[in-house]
Amino acid sequence: MKRSSFSLIVAVVLGLFLLTAGCLQAQSGTITPVTDAATPSPEVTSPSTPDIVGVWTGTTTGYTTAAGFRESNTSYTITAQKGPAFTGSKVYTRWDGLEYSENLSGVISSAGEISIVEHDDGYTFGTFIGPDEIELRHLQDGDNAMAFIVRLSRDKN
Repeated sequence: MKRSSFSLIVAVVLGLFLLTAGCLQAQSGTITPVTDAATPSPEVTSPSTPDIVGVWTGTTTGYTTAAGFRESNTSYTITAQKGPAFTGSKVYTRWDGLEYSENLSGVISSAGEISIVEHDDGYTFGTFIGPDEIELRHLQDGDNAMAFIVRLSRDKN
């Protein structure tokens, strides 16, 4: 007898729940369509990737644990680009007064953000601040940790 009473109570509660849910939906006046999670959303298109092939020159200002605060001239040469991916090298004067060259690879996001990995070490991130101007932030950890701002303009040659 206890089992049939319990079953009856469960059936009544379930019925009231379903009835209430139907009434609430009818009162709200809005029906939210059920979407299938497997249905792909519309493709978002982004503006075309800017062409950055060429020579970019400017200054680097920052701090390195080996030499403290410093500023130097810097040149980035982007030799090839395919879509958002690019490759090239940079030339810069280090704290010891010698000029160094380093290869790099990078990508440009659909939002115009630049991400670069230097082939020796370090990462550089940046943005376009004008059609022919870029501001980069270089970070490197380890024995010679450093942080720099690099401001570059495209050479018009």
